[in-house]
Amino acid sequence: MRISPKHFMFFGLLWIFSLAGLKEGYAQSIYTSKACAIDLERDPNTGQITGCPNPTYFFDQDSTSTNWIWNFGDGSPTVGGNRSQTHFFQAPNTYTVTLLKTTPSGPQTETMSVTVGAMPQQPLFNGQPSTDTTVCSGSPLTLNPFGLTNPTLNNYDYLWFPGGDTTKTITVDSSGCYSVEVFDKVTRCSRTAKITVNFCYKPASSGGGNERWYFGNGATLEFQGTGEIAERDSLAESGSVFGEAEQDSVVYQPIPGGSNPLNTNSATAMVYGPSGALAFYTDGVNIYDGNDEQILDSLGVGTLSGNNTASQAVAIVPKSNCNECPHHQYYVFTKDKDTGLLSYSVIDLRYNDGRGIIIERNVPVAYDIADKLAVRSVNDGAGFELITHSENGSEFQFMTLDTLGLITRRQTFGAPYLNGESQNGYLVYSTDQELLAQGVVINGQNYVQIFAFDPNTGQWSQINSIELGIAAPPSVFGLSFNEDNRFLYATISGNPSAGETSYLLQIPLFLVDDATISSGIEIISSSATDQYGAIQLGPQNPQAPQGKQLYMAVNGGSQIAYIQEPDFQGGPAAVGFIDVANGVDLNGTSGLGLPTVAYAAQNQEGGGVSATYFGNCFNSTTALETQNICDPMRNEVLWEFEDGTTMKGQNVNYTFPKLGWNKIKATITVYNTSQVKRVIDNAILNQIINLTETECTEIVLEDSIYIKPSPEISLTPPYYVCLRDNPVEPVVIDPDVTGGDTFEYLWQTSLGVPLTVGPRDTAQYIQIPDTYLLDVENNFECSTQETVLVESGCIPDTQFPTAFTPGGMNPTFSFYYKHTDNPNLKIYNRWGEIVFETNNLDTTWNGTLKGSPVPTGVYAYVLTYDAIDFPNWGRQKEVGSVWILR
Repeated sequence: MRISPKHFMFFGLLWIFSLAGLKEGYAQSIYTSKACAIDLERDPNTGQITGCPNPTYFFDQDSTSTNWIWNFGDGSPTVGGNRSQTHFFQAPNTYTVTLLKTTPSGPQTETMSVTVGAMPQQPLFNGQPSTDTTVCSGSPLTLNPFGLTNPTLNNYDYLWFPGGDTTKTITVDSSGCYSVEVFDKVTRCSRTAKITVNFCYKPASSGGGNERWYFGNGATLEFQGTGEIAERDSLAESGSVFGEAEQDSVVYQPIPGGSNPLNTNSATAMVYGPSGALAFYTDGVNIYDGNDEQILDSLGVGTLSGNNTASQAVAIVPKSNCNECPHHQYYVFTKDKDTGLLSYSVIDLRYNDGRGIIIERNVPVAYDIADKLAVRSVNDGAGFELITHSENGSEFQFMTLDTLGLITRRQTFGAPYLNGESQNGYLVYSTDQELLAQGVVINGQNYVQIFAFDPNTGQWSQINSIELGIAAPPSVFGLSFNEDNRFLYATISGNPSAGETSYLLQIPLFLVDDATISSGIEIISSSATDQYGAIQLGPQNPQAPQGKQLYMAVNGGSQIAYIQEPDFQGGPAAVGFIDVANGVDLNGTSGLGLPTVAYAAQNQEGGGVSATYFGNCFNSTTALETQNICDPMRNEVLWEFEDGTTMKGQNVNYTFPKLGWNKIKATITVYNTSQVKRVIDNAILNQIINLTETECTEIVLEDSIYIKPSPEISLTPPYYVCLRDNPVEPVVIDPDVTGGDTFEYLWQTSLGVPLTVGPRDTAQYIQIPDTYLLDVENNFECSTQETVLVESGCIPDTQFPTAFTPGGMNPTFSFYYKHTDNPNLKIYNRWGEIVFETNNLDTTWNGTLKGSPVPTGVYAYVLTYDAIDFPNWGRQKEVGSVWILR
């Protein structure tokens, strides 16, 4: 056993205290946890209630009793209905707790005396029980939860996370979450405070590594994430700059893992801590840390009363404590192999250099449960819910575990467990935790039942009861939803020595109707020689990408079978089934169970730099912004660009001068926060205080942004529409566009109403004077806008013949004209003499001069006029010539 000397004296006292409580509990058949007064305070100014409740947990250990009525002796109303009860004592005192219950010999009353302890003073960081701070890297920070405010410090013990220190203060030099639990030495009641420390531009320390599954006899399955380095999408309109390259298209591939000390045929449980590293794992009897060494208690005892032959009777649940860094304590739920009693033990990772010890053992929770446990998160991840099922009935028991302690509710639904086949196997949630599945045997037939959760009522209801088409025995065992809940996979676990066949089934839940679903079941695999066990999607890490493979335990196998495409419909080929003979080597032997994997909330602290850009089209503004750089420390940012331009500020707007890659540079200066500024918050004074702040660090970052081409629109105005015409002739506007490969056009009125519905045409035919908007977008998703003015006005138009034949088909020189005013037409012969003149264009020339025909030949004409709608244009002139043919 590894427990450091600095912890031993303190924890030995704690263990003796707990042991005394256990003796009294068993003598009375009432178990009780440590009792402390409720830790709630009301702010006199706001009326807001703050603090952390301290529930006291009670449990009747008499397995034969029913109909419980609890009286806690503090004036609160009696409560009944549950074997277990959580209560909040309002004040320190000694109370007599009375339990009235029914036993086989009749009504029975039991009493016990409970001493409720007082709370220590609330530890605080920066005046708050939960806060964060940012400091300059390079200088360690001392954390003191009381300062000089507590006159009774000698009456307190301390326990820090994550290092397990027992001193009043600790000094830290890396980013992360730190919490301290302060115990009253007499009552052992405690309060906790936490602080998240960010050292400017220094990331948090982390662990992690590949996810591994431990099960069977030393079997290990490891998942290795592989992927290419992701390059920033240069064409993306927005994104991050100055960031580190990340892996793209990560795929988790199973690989053989190392050895482990497990030796069990059934389920195991594993938990990964806030850093992402394996915290510990268990088979329900022994608990092993991340280094594969057994976790013990302060007396050197490590064995639990669990059952490592039960199919799914072990689970690990992170323990939610108020004002803590999640998570330093964990529940380990196990079912006693002899009594059938479900109990929990608590592992505290603050001890043994983070490897943990057992601080509570075999706390009773429930009797008469089947070998099935499942866990889901509730209250937006602030707590967890453990679900069990009665061994012989159809009652589910839901145990919520959060800062209010352990609270139980019950609901009856689904088929009763009337046989050993139904009591064995797995309960499973869907990945979104909104569906629940169980396998049961009804009248000799295998079924799976699906239940849906209603968040409005908090109740579950059955939506499917699907006959699998295979008589029992063999019986349904393993269950797993695929990621989008379209399919449920199930194993029928047959014993080869009894001549039973095992099956792996794909159940198409998307068909909705029970009978239709049943008729659509696909047999993915079957075997008369292998016994199929649990199935599970992997990996379980919530950060893992979609597209998970489905793994199946095969009893006694040294490899594991798996489905490569569980989201596809069809038989073995469609889903990519790999049988156990061709599966991944386990470096051990599989049993029937696979591990239930839990992940604590991940730490995301650190003082890195975050910056973004928005807009990367040519001739358009690009917005650059830095975010939360060592916040709340003050920082100044100097931006530098290739053309020599410099700008200051966390947010700047800049138009890059060229297409393609443009370099940017940011110099960020961070300043130590003045102590005066912590007290004074005044905009004018802060400017003066800023001058006194010293430099913490200077960060220089460089990157590039790709600038894409924008459309260039060429138009030839002016554009006019003549309303004098009937019908009105439209003006054609046909822009010439460059700056891209393909374009889309959107024409709109001045009110933003599109001119066309459907394909966006290049040209537009306009009949109404107005201001029109043209938006052109190219294949790079860059757009350019132009305003097009179409005015009311009639442009003069004249059309002259090139020849006429006096006395023939075209006897006169007549022509087309419109929208002219004050016209004058002169026609000249070859010697420049006027042969015809008129101010009335309706008067035509018949090819004569003074009544005599002029000779055949070419005659010049000059027409002058005013534009009727454009008098400011001045006199207009049309010059041409016409042939006279005879």
